[in-house]
Amino acid sequence: MTDATKPMRQPIDADKLDAAFDKALKADFDAHGESAIEAMRAEKPTDYVKIVAARCTKNAGEAADPLRDMSDAELDRHIDGLARRAGYEIRRVVSPHREGPAGDEGADTD
Repeated sequence: MTDATKPMRQPIDADKLDAAFDKALKADFDAHGESAIEAMRAEKPTDYVKIVAARCTKNAGEAADPLRDMSDAELDRHIDGLARRAGYEIRRVVSPHREGPAGDEGADTD
């Protein structure tokens, strides 16, 4: 058969491909997941920790992070309070590049 006489292939439906891949991945994980995780932890501990961290970060994103809503000054006060409770004193070092003490100017504008 020449290229001109070959039947045209239908485009792959992405939704069906995704579903088929997810199904195959789930079946493979059901069969080999625990042993694959154990092998990764033993043979590639850095990759194992990266995956664990990524999973934790993904799950942590679902919860609100009150520290993200704090201004720099509020965060400084929070850190000072935690340090005091732990028995530490934080001493500020004045940077030659900093004009003055940090003021509470509201939330950061990233």
